[in-house]
Amino acid sequence: MTMNDPDRGTVRIKPVYIGIHHYGDVYGSVCSPDVKKTPPMQAPDPEEIRSAARAMVDRFRKGTEAEFVELAEPHVIEKHQDMRRLASELTHDVDALLVGSAGNRPWEQFTVSQYGLPVIGGPVSESFLRALRVKRFLRKSKFLYIGEIPSFSAPNGPYDFQGIEERLGVRVRHIETNEFYRHFDGLAHEQVEAELDDWRQEFAVVEPDRESMLDATRVYLALRDLCEREDANGVTINCGRFTEERPVVPCLAFDRLIDEGIMCACEGDITAMLASLMLHAVSERPVLMGNFGYREGMFAAGSGEVTIEHDLIPASMASERYTIRDYHGRSFGVTAYADIKREEPMTLLNLGKSLDKIVAVQGHTQSSEDGIHCRIIIRMSVDGDVARLPQLLVGSQHMSMAFGHWSDALTETAELLGMQLARL
Repeated sequence: MTMNDPDRGTVRIKPVYIGIHHYGDVYGSVCSPDVKKTPPMQAPDPEEIRSAARAMVDRFRKGTEAEFVELAEPHVIEKHQDMRRLASELTHDVDALLVGSAGNRPWEQFTVSQYGLPVIGGPVSESFLRALRVKRFLRKSKFLYIGEIPSFSAPNGPYDFQGIEERLGVRVRHIETNEFYRHFDGLAHEQVEAELDDWRQEFAVVEPDRESMLDATRVYLALRDLCEREDANGVTINCGRFTEERPVVPCLAFDRLIDEGIMCACEGDITAMLASLMLHAVSERPVLMGNFGYREGMFAAGSGEVTIEHDLIPASMASERYTIRDYHGRSFGVTAYADIKREEPMTLLNLGKSLDKIVAVQGHTQSSEDGIHCRIIIRMSVDGDVARLPQLLVGSQHMSMAFGHWSDALTETAELLGMQLARL
């Protein structure tokens, strides 16, 4: 269930080489300078065709450094019957076709294009391959929405789960809060105790009592088990309902799950969930999310900077071990604080509820601080005019963020997914 799961993260490309020869039985063509002196054209030797197919594959491999690309055995079209046989070698697990030919073969190339897969003719940019990966990853992904619909703070959804699957391929399972708590309560005390004892080695300071820490551990184990049962690699929770039922929040569990390859979004925010899956797919890295401040005073943003203010920081994105504190200074629940890694290139992603518009912003992390209400405030500089952001944003108040600069790959992604992309 990690990003390295080949079923989700490996881009599969099927090479197709068209070696059909059309003019073996005639004396050249009408375009020949002297038809009478032109000897009959000979059909190429089958081994020459196969050698050309292997050369096409070798050129692609040498021009492609992305380790997440897998090339299947080439389908070599030597006879017209081979064109018809291509369909039996294509599956829903193929992400693109690498197509070459002996000379210009427009009709055959058109026929191959009708399978509806992206067609490439040789080495392509890594950004394009990462875009293919996003498209595949979404199609292979599934997330859990836990709690009441609509979300208390992201009420605009989208909540048409079949529509999400039709548009992006992502499957969704809605789980009621009481079903989650059945799993939460069903965990053996000894299992939870042992897990917490292992986990606490990663904490520098622990302020909440042991019972609160055991509850946080139960949340982690319950969510992990549900994701394993459902084959899910994402979770979003309408967490306001959690705190109405019991003094339990999923923040610390989310931090750990994200580093294990299960992306998490707070407050039942579906657009943030989908944006996190997209960023994870394009970057191969953990993703955090939170309230986005883009003008002075908004979510603690200063002049000329942007902020993310929330309760998520995966350990891999932190520069130190966690200080474990309560939830929003309210004397219950568990959240973690650690300084963000500084001067890291980062990309922010915002997705509109119509699922046809995205906004990508690049910059660098600057610093972080404990915001108490929303445990962590991350300050960032961005490339471009911050004042333009209000006109660009298309989604909820939340932004998703991953380390690295991925705007070029996200531009290619938008093209593949039929989306409009805005960049700062």
